[in-house]
Formats: sequence, structure tokens, C-alpha cells
Amino acid sequence: MCVSSRFDMRGILGVRAEPTAINWAIVTGTLDKPVLHASGTETAPHAYREGESLAWIRQRVVYVLDTYTPVKVAIRYPERTAKGSNKDSAKARCRVEGVVLEAAGSKNLEIITGALNTFAKHSQRESPKEDLASEDLRGLDWSRYKSKLQEAIYVAFSLLPRG
Repeated sequence: MCVSSRFDMRGILGVRAEPTAINWAIVTGTLDKPVLHASGTETAPHAYREGESLAWIRQRVVYVLDTYTPVKVAIRYPERTAKGSNKDSAKARCRVEGVVLEAAGSKNLEIITGALNTFAKHSQRESPKEDLASEDLRGLDWSRYKSKLQEAIYVAFSLLPRG
């Protein structure tokens, strides 16, 4: 987990779900100068059954929400044209996204959901795929982060104010 020493209470939590995990990032600043304050990947223990995994993931989401007190939550959904959208893993990912949505809703937070293109429109970026393929995002070095964590950073970044 990456954590900075100072946290601005106007943070945005970005989430990219997987069938048994979440990738999350707390981002503050502006679209011109984003600041990554914390990030991580929380994976449910392999021995857990589905219900136990979902409960465990909810606990981790609530912990992140309570620790970093974001003002918004951005949840990245799959693209409508994603291959394999009818497979068990895709359905499991949807259930994890639902758990994240419920946990954020239980804290009365503003929640924005959508595919990458939805978030690109929020940030007025041309191509999220080009942004994700680059070494950095407006000065934010993300080259050491895995692609799913980069997506969590990106969706949080996209909701930052202009400036």
C-alpha cells in the first residue's frame, strides 16, 4: 500500500473490482495536478466461499472509507462490449461491484459508476486507453502500478476538479 504523510479530506476513491478482489486508490488535487495519496489491492482469502469473500471485501471497503474519508466514490464497470460478459468470472466481478456500491451508499457518499469512456468524459480526456498506456498521468508516475490499479487511479482522477 502506498500512503502519503498528508491527506486532504477532499479525496476521491477509485475502485476497479475483480471476482474476488478490489483495486482502490485515493486521489486528490486537480485534473492538471493529481496527487495519489493511497492505493492498494485487497484480495479475499482463497479458502473463503463466495458469501464470505463478499463480506470480507465489504469490510475492507468500509475500512478504506473510514480511514481516508473520501467525498466521492468512482466505480469502474466493464465496457458494454467486453468479451466474456456472460462468464462466471464476469458475474462474480459484478457482485463485487455491487458490494462496493452498497458500502459506499451506506456512508451516504456520492457514487459515480461507469465504463472507462464514462470517466474519460468527466475528465474531458480523449482516450482512456492512451492514458492508461502512458508512463504517467499528468505528472503522476504510475508506471509501477499494475493495470487494474491504474484503472482505479484513473477513475478517481477523472472526477477531480479542473484547475
